[in-house]
Amino acid sequence: MITVKVQCECGQRYAFDVEPVRGRMPSSVACPICGVDGTPAANQIIAQTLPPPPAPAIAPLPSMKIARAADPAESVPAPAPAPVAQRSPLQQLASLKSVSDGEAEKWKWWYFVLAGICIGGYSIWQAYDQHRLKPLGELFFAVFCIAIGIWDFQHKRSKKQKEQ
Repeated sequence: MITVKVQCECGQRYAFDVEPVRGRMPSSVACPICGVDGTPAANQIIAQTLPPPPAPAIAPLPSMKIARAADPAESVPAPAPAPVAQRSPLQQLASLKSVSDGEAEKWKWWYFVLAGICIGGYSIWQAYDQHRLKPLGELFFAVFCIAIGIWDFQHKRSKKQKEQ
């Protein structure tokens, strides 16, 4: 931010803080007394206040030597490079998915438990807020989700112990 102090043609002095955009006023300003546009004067003050932009450094061009073939008929074209086997984005995604499937599968039980807890808490809150018992019907679904999560955890745990 820089403070810009402008003196209008009518003699009024006014000042303001501004953040210049590309070394200029971001919007127009006017004299508070006569309403004359003070933007050109403010731009001139900003140009005097800000340091000049640094000149871009130009690197010297490297010297180049061109070798010419004696006879174009004698020059042998370079062999084409062997095609690189590129995988499509779908193949890349499939390989990532196969790596992460095992990790995701380990935690799937937790999603059921968490969903059950959230649904149960929400239905209890609705029943309390509405003073009705109807939202408590969702508790059966919440308990069912938690039961699936616990069963899945136990199933994977016993499967892992059998493998060891």
